[in-house]
Amino acid sequence: MAIYAVQALLLCVPLFLIARRNGRIDIYSSLYIGVWALAVIVIRFKYGVDQTFFYSSDQQAQYEMYERMLTNGLLLSPQQFIADRYLIIVPVRFLAIFGIDPVLATKFFQAVCLILLYRICRDFLEKNQLAVKIYHAVFFAGPLFVFLSTLGLRDLQIALATTYFFLGRNVYLKQVAVLLLIPLRPHLAVALMVGWVAGKLLDRHKFKRFYLTLFSLTFIAFALGAYSYVVGRNFREGNAIVAPEILDQDAWWRFFSNLVGLQFLTFDSRIVDMQNIDLLALRLIFIDSFLIPLSFIFTLLVRSDEFSQMRVRLFVSFSYFLGLAAQTDFNSTRQNLPFLSTMGVLALLGLTNESRNDDQSTGPNLVHANRQ
Repeated sequence: MAIYAVQALLLCVPLFLIARRNGRIDIYSSLYIGVWALAVIVIRFKYGVDQTFFYSSDQQAQYEMYERMLTNGLLLSPQQFIADRYLIIVPVRFLAIFGIDPVLATKFFQAVCLILLYRICRDFLEKNQLAVKIYHAVFFAGPLFVFLSTLGLRDLQIALATTYFFLGRNVYLKQVAVLLLIPLRPHLAVALMVGWVAGKLLDRHKFKRFYLTLFSLTFIAFALGAYSYVVGRNFREGNAIVAPEILDQDAWWRFFSNLVGLQFLTFDSRIVDMQNIDLLALRLIFIDSFLIPLSFIFTLLVRSDEFSQMRVRLFVSFSYFLGLAAQTDFNSTRQNLPFLSTMGVLALLGLTNESRNDDQSTGPNLVHANRQ
């Protein structure tokens, strides 16, 4: 335990170096690194070697992938590259060579990704004339992000790539971000492409009826996601193709529950062994899980500014993703994490910049929307 704690504290040094900006470290980054170090030490102290079963068994599954690589070596086949998450566990192996605990190394890379994600969001906001305050971080790097970065998962890597695709400056790095998502979460990469196509469609055709356009794109994206799930399942498992649930009440109940951060209301005791009142209480801690989607939907529907089209692109991608997720028995805020940071940034811009067009009578205007 003592060695683990020392390693966690030593890893704070490179985190501080990565967080440096023009020779300085902002308050958020400093606080985050301290919280991260304390949290990973406490989790290890409380759960010991069973820490990989804390919160999500996916930590244990990923650790088993790491052990399998140690036993079998690197198997250079596309199937193995994707199935055993080589993009995640190979860097972990590199740190393990220097004696770093592999679970801690996984958490370290999650922390690196959150620091970089915070920087991307902050740079985008500052480029658009918003002076970022520490409390703004709840919209793009809040409690939910911090908590997940203390676990041995891959969520922050996925969130970083997705956020850069929407908010990053370099076109070529955006393409790299999509390529990195293919082995990590291929359906998410497809969702981003669906939103990109929708953006190109809005560029070429000047739709004046915003709400009709948004409804149509949402329904089409949701249906595409549902059919993609069926086709993908058939390709992977060879099951008979069954028509997806598109017009089912349950599917759309799941869709709308995601827009308000209350996905757990669609679960039963087989999925989550907690009372709804307890899950609601957790929302008070992870306030970003509902604050971000609610704020984003509000600005999507009522704000008319240069980010209107960007919000539509993001929402179309999200709708495709939810169309896919609605065909399964499980959907959580954790799965939606890749979209939340960009949603929060665009919501923040819509809520705080009073100089933007505030006409709410006809809905956002896509004719003059930003074509990012």
